[in-house]
Amino acid sequence: MQKYHKIVSLGLSIGFVILVQVFATPIPVFRFLVPAFIGFLLVVAFYNYIYLNRTGRYSIWIWLRFLLFAGSWFIMFFLIPSSGLRGLFLLFGILVMYVFESMVGLMGEQMLFNETLLTAFGFIMSLFALAWYFPISSILYLGLIFLMITLLARSSFASTPASNDQQLIGSIVIGLLTAQAFWALSFLPLHFSALALILFSIFYFLWVLFYYDLFKHLTVRKVQFHLAVSLGIIVLILLVTPWGIIK
Repeated sequence: MQKYHKIVSLGLSIGFVILVQVFATPIPVFRFLVPAFIGFLLVVAFYNYIYLNRTGRYSIWIWLRFLLFAGSWFIMFFLIPSSGLRGLFLLFGILVMYVFESMVGLMGEQMLFNETLLTAFGFIMSLFALAWYFPISSILYLGLIFLMITLLARSSFASTPASNDQQLIGSIVIGLLTAQAFWALSFLPLHFSALALILFSIFYFLWVLFYYDLFKHLTVRKVQFHLAVSLGIIVLILLVTPWGIIK
């Protein structure tokens, strides 16, 4: 099965792009697009379940990780304003989805970082956009950000040598802190994209610290470096973003 996995991964990646293109041109038809995407996820979930079991690498968290990425990538598509940029996004999506799917169960540290951060960015940006355009319930959005970030963190920790309890506790702590930051940032008079980038920087710092700590590789130098990166991004965003309600 390993021999054909890359071919199947390419087929699934192209299938995702075709599916979105068919039901989102010229504008997204949600009553068809969303059920079709759910069907696509079920196919991917079934295939990855079989593939991981037959290769002896199955873990529910490794299995879940690509599904979270695909959901995040799908939601991000709707935040792109022009059809031209959406087309480029889909073309880039073929490459990204193929790489992550073809390496499911075999992912190295750098690729895991990329997948986790891309997934987190998509969820955070999407939830801030939903809260911006559809301010229905802050509790609902807090619950969603906590759930998505906790699941993402737990799935990304599956390859660490820490115990299941340590991985779960670390994931819940990251989810709670990210949700609290989401709630606090919602009071700032900034555009949702700026708020999302700030929260993403906070998540990045928290996740990296816990990841290295679970590997017992956390050092003062690493804390200083990643804190500097996160604070640098946050300060830059606050300096260049207009302070006012953008309608």
